[in-house]
Amino acid sequence: MKRKLGWFGLGFAGAELAAANLPPLVCVPAAAFLALLAFWNRRRDARIPLLGALCGLAWFALFTLIFVQPCRALAGQTVTCTAVVETDAEASYSDSRLRGTLRLTEINGKPARLRVQCPSFPGESAGERFEASFALSSLPDNRYRLSRNSKGVYLQAEYLGSYRGLAASKVPRFALFRLRQRWSAVLRRWLPKRLDGMEAAMLLADKSHLEDAVQQAFRAAGVSHLLAVSGLHLALLCGLLGFGRRWRFYKPLILLRGAAALFYLLLTGAPVSVLRAGLVLAVALAGDFFLQPVDLLTSTGFAAVLMGLQNACAPCDIGFQLSFCAVLGVQAAAALTEAERRAAAQGKSAALRLVCRLAEPVQVAALASLATLPVLVAHGMSTSLVGIVCNVLVVWMLQPALQMGILLLIFSAVPFLLPLVNLTGLTLSLWLKAMLGIVERCAALPFASVYLPQRYTLFVLAVLGALALYYRHGKGMRVYPIAALICTAAAVVMGIWMQRDVVEINLVGASNNPCVVCVQNGQAVVLFRGGESNLSAVERYLAGRSRQEPALLVDLRARPTALDFAAAEVVTMQAQPGFDTRTVLDGLTIDLYHNKSASLAVLGIGDRHIAVGAGSIQLAEPIRVDVLCAPGALSDAVQADTILTAVRHPKWLDEIESCELRYGDATPGLTLRPGRSMIWEEAQTIAIQ
Repeated sequence: MKRKLGWFGLGFAGAELAAANLPPLVCVPAAAFLALLAFWNRRRDARIPLLGALCGLAWFALFTLIFVQPCRALAGQTVTCTAVVETDAEASYSDSRLRGTLRLTEINGKPARLRVQCPSFPGESAGERFEASFALSSLPDNRYRLSRNSKGVYLQAEYLGSYRGLAASKVPRFALFRLRQRWSAVLRRWLPKRLDGMEAAMLLADKSHLEDAVQQAFRAAGVSHLLAVSGLHLALLCGLLGFGRRWRFYKPLILLRGAAALFYLLLTGAPVSVLRAGLVLAVALAGDFFLQPVDLLTSTGFAAVLMGLQNACAPCDIGFQLSFCAVLGVQAAAALTEAERRAAAQGKSAALRLVCRLAEPVQVAALASLATLPVLVAHGMSTSLVGIVCNVLVVWMLQPALQMGILLLIFSAVPFLLPLVNLTGLTLSLWLKAMLGIVERCAALPFASVYLPQRYTLFVLAVLGALALYYRHGKGMRVYPIAALICTAAAVVMGIWMQRDVVEINLVGASNNPCVVCVQNGQAVVLFRGGESNLSAVERYLAGRSRQEPALLVDLRARPTALDFAAAEVVTMQAQPGFDTRTVLDGLTIDLYHNKSASLAVLGIGDRHIAVGAGSIQLAEPIRVDVLCAPGALSDAVQADTILTAVRHPKWLDEIESCELRYGDATPGLTLRPGRSMIWEEAQTIAIQ
């Protein structure tokens, strides 16, 4: 097996990811099974990834025992700590408060090195130090837990008071963070709105001023990776210093490239994708310095081992997974391109060589997108069918945008170069406007953003992977494309047939007062309960589920205001009679009740009834429903078998009787097949009374 270190590293990272997701007791028989496979496998090369997986499991257990368990042992304690505000802190819902990660340097007067997640604490910016009392607890078991573990956060802290401000931290990374903020302000000063946040995100990893509409357009077009600083950005910027290979001082230039890469990595806050690329680049520069060949897959495996040793939960970060999967896709594209070039060289056809050269960027985009597809689906994210086309059209525009951004920062630092600043800003604005225009047109294409059913899609991808293993040798690889095409076509037809008339209902938006979105056959009904954040959350949710405007929006608010939201029909409950019923979507019914300042909507889906209310409505006779979605207050007018909520401990918890309570922290909901099953999504039972 070639590239042994690469396969060892991928096995190492994969085992850590599996260990973080599986129950601890499952890891022991899994390790025994891997050891048995390695012992009985006759091919020595096949033992390398198995050995990597065994080492990954062993290191995860050791890391958990030495580093994680002592942190988690502090859960349930009330302590006085010295805390430092980390760079991910952002404004909280309360005035003059932040939320984010705190680094605890002292606990009850003793030195400590502990990172905690805090939903609300006093502060203004990163780098501030203060002393306060906190109640430490375990992280909630939700979709964000593993992501926080990957950043070294294992506890949650609740601020209790006793605040005492201290001198700000003088750690260099906070100085670099402030420098990044100043440079971001410079870019925003010379660039028009919408484009300023776009350039700051691409060059400096500052997304605080990136508009939601721009971010959604890039996501729908399948090029959101351009807005997140990654290995692509690092490679393009360090490529500016890649000249002079034949010069005498080429080796000092290598050191200069390494220093520039290190500075950029620290400036952007060292996100996982950039850290991975930095390690790969360090290996490449070392090989270049000593005139040794470098292999991308081997360097990637080496980076995976180093990052996994630093934090055994690092592979749980979605940036880690997307970055490494994209590298595998690029590596596969490189192998395919090399095979095509050899075939073209043997045929000695100029036309064939031209076709191979034109097909190269398309193959890279296609295989990188295909390699990252399982990660996107596993995390419940939408995919783009036009991503390949959009990547080919705009990826080449990234490097000039980064270069002009650097020139703008350099020219703005010299007072007498003001004319050049204006010229550079104008040129960069036109370039970014053209780039954004292409992205928005691609995002507006039909089926640009597609939401794939998670479990079914992962099952299909697993079948395709099993077929690839079966046909991996000899002439089988010629048969595999045909078998994969037939399998994919059958899966698509079956998926469309199985999803027809299926109804998805989800709580979207603020946990204490979420909206309810009902989607069927690509069309949606929105039951709106107020709030700008809810409106934005509904728009983001629908962007992945339905490319059309909602068929109906029901405004349940007691004091409705004008909504900046596209919908085929808007019904304001305050303008409706006491009772109304209508047919929506494909055969569903919705009953609307209004009484004074309270409203109630009841969706009829076959023999199931789902209720959504705003306020405590009073009716002559109570209504019996299957599910009541996240009420702000209970009403005797609605009797539900199950209450679905996004708050773990609602204030009315003690009032429910003869009812099941289901909780979900992300987008809890349910999937219904009219006349058949009802399946809960992202929700678990926390009380049965």
